[in-house]
Amino acid sequence: MDLSQKILKQLIQIKSYSGQEKKLADFIMTFCQKNNLPAENQDGNIIIKYLTNSQKCLIFNAHMDTINEGDINLWHYPPFGKESAIIKDEKMYGLGASDDKASIVSLLLTALAFKDKKPPLDLFFVFVTKEETDGSGTHSFIYYFKKKYLKSYQEIAAVLTEPTNNNFVEIGHRGNYFIKIITSGQSGHGANPSIIKKQAIEEMFVLYSKMKLLGKKLQKKFFDKDLGLPTFSLTGIKSVNGPPNKIPSSCYSIWDIRTTPKLHEQLLTILKENLGNKIKIELVAKPGSYALTNPKEKIVQVFKKIIPDIKIKISIGSSDIWLFSDCEIHAISFGPGNKEKIHQENEYVEVKNIDKAKSIYLKLINVY
Repeated sequence: MDLSQKILKQLIQIKSYSGQEKKLADFIMTFCQKNNLPAENQDGNIIIKYLTNSQKCLIFNAHMDTINEGDINLWHYPPFGKESAIIKDEKMYGLGASDDKASIVSLLLTALAFKDKKPPLDLFFVFVTKEETDGSGTHSFIYYFKKKYLKSYQEIAAVLTEPTNNNFVEIGHRGNYFIKIITSGQSGHGANPSIIKKQAIEEMFVLYSKMKLLGKKLQKKFFDKDLGLPTFSLTGIKSVNGPPNKIPSSCYSIWDIRTTPKLHEQLLTILKENLGNKIKIELVAKPGSYALTNPKEKIVQVFKKIIPDIKIKISIGSSDIWLFSDCEIHAISFGPGNKEKIHQENEYVEVKNIDKAKSIYLKLINVY
């Protein structure tokens, strides 16, 4: 087992749900201290930085958190813990293997390459918290970076090491809203439904139909030539807890809504207008905005120079690109993870991709 595999195995064995990244952050900091890497803890994030008084800067961003493991019974191998990180057919299995722990390894190895030699420009390797939920780790880093370093540079670009199989660059994504919609009604005994005029669960069925029709309408109206169609996905439905013979007084559904630029700012107003005042709408998390980096920007062109046949794509999901775009830092996604295996049971990464990504990042640093 080579160094990259050893490090990844240790990372996977540490459970790091979003908001619970401290043990993983401590591991990364200890690794940096043992290897004399210039690291610091910034509001829970770990930053390795090489400052050379250059007017150019590259930021590499990987996230430490994962989603939960889903149905544990569907995993062929443990998703985390001492028995996890099994290698089979040149693939290492475990929660976060592709999203985003393989990237953490690639960046640590890239940072090690400059331990004893000066890089050609300033470098920040940032390992952030809470990417999977609200992006607050990257938001905190950007606030720190703007306050201390932003004005020092004439050229800045960021590489978010989200999974792209090492063979395509993502230059943007749609916005996202995670919302809870609540319906209400009368409660009563399940044996006597005829006296209940309005049932919360039945109201939710009506709302679901309205949302599906509204989604189709908004897809036609707010199609974007670069980012594509907005989407509306029901990801959960639940009534209030109670005995099985009680009709509940409320019910809620959770929706994952991906927005295009013209829809993003109008979404909540449109929902309230179309669903009515009796329906309650709440935000599950702070909305994330959309982002699009011009393919003519230097960071994209350098990737095309390094990998001539590389594909340029728009991400189906969202990432923290928009947080960099908001402060006019051109950002893209490129990483070693297997995108087709993320956010599902039996997540894995092809181990060969880790060192390959490191080699590409080193070329990027030298060419940029």
